[in-house]
Amino acid sequence: MNQKKSILNLAVLCLLVVYNNIVAAQQSRVDSVITLLKKSKTEKQLDTVMFNAARLLISGTVLNEEQIRQLENESEHFKKGNDDDKGYLVRYSILLSLSTSDRDKAIDYGRSNLEKLATSKTPNKEFLTGAFLRELRNPYRNSNRLSEGFRFYTEKVNSYKAINDSAGISLCYWVFASFYRSTGLLDPAIYNMKKSISYLDSSKNDHQQYFFDLVKITGKLGWINNYGFISDYYIMKGEYGEAINYASTAFQKAIDFYNAGNRPTGFSQLSIARNLALAKIKLHQSDSVDYYLNIAEHAFSDPLLYQGLAYVLEIRSLFKIQIGNLTEADSLLQKCWQLVDQKNLAVNTNGWIIAPDYYLALVRIQQNRWTDAIALLQKDILRVKNIRLDVLRDCRLLAELYEKNGDNLKAKETYKSFINLQDSVLADQAKYRNISFETEQQMNEKERSISKLENENKLSSLSRNFSGGIAILLLILAGTVYFRLRSKKKANIVLEKTLIDLKSTQAQLIQSEKMASLGELTAGIAHEIQNPLNFVNNFSEVNAELIDEMQQELRSGNNNEAINISNSIKENQEKINHHGKRADAIVKGMLQHSRSSNSVKEPTDINKLADEYLRLAYHGLRAKDKSFNATLKTDFDKSLSADEAGIGNINIIPQDIGRVLLNLYNNAFYATDEKSIQHIDGYEPTVSINTMRLSDTIEIRVADNGNGISQKVLDKIFQPFFTTKPTGQGTGLGLSLAYDIVKAHGGELKVETKEGEGSEFIIQLPIV
Repeated sequence: MNQKKSILNLAVLCLLVVYNNIVAAQQSRVDSVITLLKKSKTEKQLDTVMFNAARLLISGTVLNEEQIRQLENESEHFKKGNDDDKGYLVRYSILLSLSTSDRDKAIDYGRSNLEKLATSKTPNKEFLTGAFLRELRNPYRNSNRLSEGFRFYTEKVNSYKAINDSAGISLCYWVFASFYRSTGLLDPAIYNMKKSISYLDSSKNDHQQYFFDLVKITGKLGWINNYGFISDYYIMKGEYGEAINYASTAFQKAIDFYNAGNRPTGFSQLSIARNLALAKIKLHQSDSVDYYLNIAEHAFSDPLLYQGLAYVLEIRSLFKIQIGNLTEADSLLQKCWQLVDQKNLAVNTNGWIIAPDYYLALVRIQQNRWTDAIALLQKDILRVKNIRLDVLRDCRLLAELYEKNGDNLKAKETYKSFINLQDSVLADQAKYRNISFETEQQMNEKERSISKLENENKLSSLSRNFSGGIAILLLILAGTVYFRLRSKKKANIVLEKTLIDLKSTQAQLIQSEKMASLGELTAGIAHEIQNPLNFVNNFSEVNAELIDEMQQELRSGNNNEAINISNSIKENQEKINHHGKRADAIVKGMLQHSRSSNSVKEPTDINKLADEYLRLAYHGLRAKDKSFNATLKTDFDKSLSADEAGIGNINIIPQDIGRVLLNLYNNAFYATDEKSIQHIDGYEPTVSINTMRLSDTIEIRVADNGNGISQKVLDKIFQPFFTTKPTGQGTGLGLSLAYDIVKAHGGELKVETKEGEGSEFIIQLPIV
């Protein structure tokens, strides 16, 4: 008994010694940081080498409250009047440290500094605010406070919209995209990244927009960066061809940006080559993979970009595995682990998943070392526990390895965990879809409030400035009363006739809309019910395997095991029923939604409406036919924005005009696709959209370079039920409905065409 007690005391003593050594080592690093900070502050100027070395050391150190206080006190010595730039740089490095060691503390610390920056007059306030906002997304998405993160950035985007700060708006949508990516909702991630891009001016050259290692992600630089992220998301979706399209465009823009003399930021953007390499690996296209990986590796050569270097090492190891060079793959992954350990790298860093154990497991599998692979996957699951899509990937592979290793019990348990986790992921995806809806609603409500307030302010100003004029106007109005009384009777007759015409038009539109909507709903319904159908298929396959096992157990006389298997079959059957009902509910919900429309005119930004429906039409068609591709060109009149008089204030029914645009876009895509089938050399399917203001009218033009329309067909295209599409592919109501909707808005719908070269539809709407 005494001997056991002595051993226990010795173990406790050893733990205390180890703990004290760790604490002493951390304090030693902090002392070194303080020494470097003191030496970097000279009378004449800052020693940037020492200052950056101190910041790099901070970001790689685990800090306690007292050590944070020491560093903040030291950062105060850099403050000169309103200039607190250096102090915020030190505090930003503290945030980087907390992001990997204590995410809750990192969130509170980051928000606290953002509140201080909001009232600060420090010279580089915009750079620092952007840096804190970008980094704060990491602790939010790597913790259980993601819902709070959505609310926080919703408030931020609304505040940026209130002051028309396009760079801030773009940054917030960029963060939303990273949030959706972390939950596995890749379509909303792509949508929000594209919204982020829409607020960037790709013609703006930002080569001077950096402060120390902080870069203002705007203009052309932001465009390249965000386009690269879209290619990341398409890789995660398994759409590697689309990923290559986006990555190639971003890579070429990055080369042009770098060649224009933009260094060092232009050089780092060449790292987008990593996505070209990864997509080609996934497609088993080994050509030029090494070339792109070498470029990406050099782009991450800066010591501050070690996270990207670790990610490139993983991609290179995957390539080596694919070509059978397992020894080199193993060596690359060991280097990756060294970076993880030395720099205390989080698993989810800047959107890159750093999980070398998964790739090492792939190496061990190729070496038939299944037990080692199992151990590595178990370790990786603990590391990527907050990134459940990666956990699902690991669990599926782990179950297969258990089965190969003959451990059927663990294989079943792991597969059951996989299914339970899938259910959890699906539940959370539904949760974050609701958050997405609520977020958009909050943004729209905020925008309406801002618009209302601006209108009230304008009205108040006009009232003050023109009070005298109003008095004169009243006198003039009094003089016209007699004339109005005489004309009232005639006006009532005209109004009654107009009302009858409007009711007739409305009845026609409602009936036509129902018929035209049926075809458009198909792609959406198919996409929405895909998830529950996948579950039904998966559980059905599992049940088939379980029934075979149960029959085998019954033949062997193992009734208890057979009963257990039957219970599992029953559980799976319940889940099949559950997901089947989900699919049924989705279909009913979408059909119900298709019948809803408030038919109320409201101020609408035509530029945004045209752009949103263009993306909807293109991706809806891509969902039905992945081989379809077309170049989209937009030329929106920038002077006609929502915050200026003109196109942004036009009163329309947005759902109805949206249907007009959707129909014209679909027809344009159909025309280009028909011409593509002819395999004409050098032909590139292109759809162009532009808007412009003409006096008191706005004009929307939708053009394609298809085969054009013959004169014989042109005379009939607006007639109901007339269509040139094959039977079953068109109702003949699309253009007729579009024509009537535009007419109901007091506008005109025209067409210009030339056979063999294309067509252009022109919508003209009055500005009311």
